[in-house]
Amino acid sequence: MKRRDQRIKVMTCIYQYLLTEKSMDDIFDDNLDIDDKKSISFIVENTVNTLKDQDELEEVIKTHLTPTWDYDRLGYIEKAILLMSAEELVHGNTDRAVIINEAVEIAKKYCDDDAPKLINGVLDQI
Repeated sequence: MKRRDQRIKVMTCIYQYLLTEKSMDDIFDDNLDIDDKKSISFIVENTVNTLKDQDELEEVIKTHLTPTWDYDRLGYIEKAILLMSAEELVHGNTDRAVIINEAVEIAKKYCDDDAPKLINGVLDQI
């Protein structure tokens, strides 16, 4: 599985958690292909770390939102993308430009027209 597809799976897991608060075991059962061990490791690690650091990441994100955007009014998909990407920016070692580009491309596919610009602006400041 390509890295972008892995990130989409991470976003999906975080989205499901934010929306349903299902157990992580149930979410992973719904989203993981047990034959792809390398992808499973990336998806599980990034999802678990993001949710473990959720409070910290939300504070970081909130400080970089413009006055016209309130974190609590963002959609769950936008929150999932921002949280996942902020985790990689704050605690990861992947190139910033790659993380931001991936987040923007995922937002173009799954969010409304304004979201990619918002996500790019927030992540660029982190």
